[in-house]
Amino acid sequence: MPIVDSVSSNAPAAPRAGRPRSEATRHAILDAATDLALAGGRVPTIDAVASQAGVSRTTIYKWWPSSAAVLAEGLLDRFHESIEFDDALPVREALTLQVDALVTLLRDTAAGALVRQLLAAAASDRAVGVAMLDRWLEPRRATAAHHLERGVQQGLVRPDADLALVVDVLFAPVYHRLVWGHAPLEPGLARQVCDLVWPTICVTSPAAPAAAS
Repeated sequence: MPIVDSVSSNAPAAPRAGRPRSEATRHAILDAATDLALAGGRVPTIDAVASQAGVSRTTIYKWWPSSAAVLAEGLLDRFHESIEFDDALPVREALTLQVDALVTLLRDTAAGALVRQLLAAAASDRAVGVAMLDRWLEPRRATAAHHLERGVQQGLVRPDADLALVVDVLFAPVYHRLVWGHAPLEPGLARQVCDLVWPTICVTSPAAPAAAS
């Protein structure tokens, strides 16, 4: 039995245009999908989400193409604090804390197993891949890119640095360890990664002139 609902022939390929989503209904659906997934350890079916949320399948399919898409957004909504860090924090510290929050979330909560399932399913199901990219990965990447751009504006990060690639490098070790399990998601991983990355992107101060003898 597949671990996720693929987009069925009866479901639209993409959310249809229409009336704006009711926030109360949206949160009910996201909470239902997330609660069911965290309790059951797998991606719930659309029928289960609809029953739990007290809505119809049609309502869900108006806004999401699959239960995986609902869950990806639901997990982000439930654990949004793992990507929100104040701009008052130093750039390097904000990046370290963001990576560390992801490590902690994937290691210490049931979300880790669910994200691993969704990533595995994304390899063969394009709809799941799009859902994960749009509703889980991109919001996190955008936040990291924002802090890197702050670094550029503050003269801390090289303006010629490929920020998209830097974001990839920051998060890749976390997902690599999550999927393959070859090494633990240890508490110090985020700082180790940032300590490796930061020297390659930071603006180095010019050497002070030698004192006259």
